[in-house]
Amino acid sequence: MVSTRETGSIGERIAAEFLRLKGFELIDANVRFARREVDILARDGGWLVAVEVKLRRGRGFGAAAEAIDARKLARVQTALLGFARESRLSPRVDVITIDVEESGDRMVVEHFVGVT
Repeated sequence: MVSTRETGSIGERIAAEFLRLKGFELIDANVRFARREVDILARDGGWLVAVEVKLRRGRGFGAAAEAIDARKLARVQTALLGFARESRLSPRVDVITIDVEESGDRMVVEHFVGVT
């Protein structure tokens, strides 16, 4: 049995590789500002991007996208604005969802750009 923390770590590694393949420059992971955590902090051209990652295995608790609410995104936005003050980049929040079939045979990765 995989713990929630291990599942999150797996999802973040998948998301990081996905972003690298898309040409993002990864800056940091699991970074905190004002007691709020950003899963992945990256650069995409002139953007400083905070990426919220959610992985779900099976549909017992719904799709990964259903687990990200406005409150969570507001927390990520608050942290991002703190980081953005120290850079000349424009801030943006993206979401990466990863839905894995219960069997583990198939995975769907979706990238939602500029969700806030």
